[in-house]
Amino acid sequence: MAAITAEPKARKRRKTRTKNISSLSPLLASQFTASQIDLTPGKEHAICPACTCWTPITGVLGTPVLVPHHTTPYHDRTPNPRRCSNSNRRIVLNTAPEAWREQMAERTEVSASVASRRATKVLPKPKRGPAPTPVHRLATQGPQSAPALPRLVPLLERARRAVDRHHAACPLCRAGGRCETGRALEVRAAETQASCTIAREQLHRQEREQGGRSAAPTRRSQWAAVLPAVRDADTRRTSVPVPPGRAEVPAQAGTANVPTEPENLEAHDRRQAELGKQYAQRKGSVALSA
Repeated sequence: MAAITAEPKARKRRKTRTKNISSLSPLLASQFTASQIDLTPGKEHAICPACTCWTPITGVLGTPVLVPHHTTPYHDRTPNPRRCSNSNRRIVLNTAPEAWREQMAERTEVSASVASRRATKVLPKPKRGPAPTPVHRLATQGPQSAPALPRLVPLLERARRAVDRHHAACPLCRAGGRCETGRALEVRAAETQASCTIAREQLHRQEREQGGRSAAPTRRSQWAAVLPAVRDADTRRTSVPVPPGRAEVPAQAGTANVPTEPENLEAHDRRQAELGKQYAQRKGSVALSA
């Protein structure tokens, strides 16, 4: 009976290690921010600058390097993975773990303070009240606009006198130029003049409105006084007989039947003949003179 031989069993494959180091310049841990590197003992990781993936750091006690990795995260099962160019690249751990922990603690405190300043409750928008009165209508709201013009006139005179005194004392303004003080005085005088013009227009408008309101009762009484005479005239106008026109032309509604034929046909024909002779004589005299 033939002996049964056991089949050889494959050895468990382990992580391949290599002594090859990338020819690229080494990375510095101090160039990474506290959120881009993890220096926890036994869990050293860093974000690869080439593929932006978290990559373990091996050889911390000897020559720290980034482990070989792909350009895509490990959980992204791409059919054709591509090896990252920073595989086996050296990294100089020139930052102490204690300093890195302090930076992380500061970042945590700052983020917590920012989060505490943010409102966590949604507040409703306040309801809008009635719209304020426009500036051009403030003069019509009450008696406050009445003393505006008398108060502005002395201010305008004072501003003009200030400009004249400055022009007489300032050599630059007297020569035709403008200094800062002179320009400011002229601007103030122009603004006061514009305010006086607006106040005067508002006062005239108020006077017209008040005059119209006060004249309305008088106008109504005047119309009531002449209304009987107007009605009498309309009645007498409708009672006047309309002269008859041609029988064959019917009168339209609301219009008088005006005759279109002359009353005396013989007199009309004689007049037309005389006009024709006069036209022929005038035409012959014009031809002889030419």
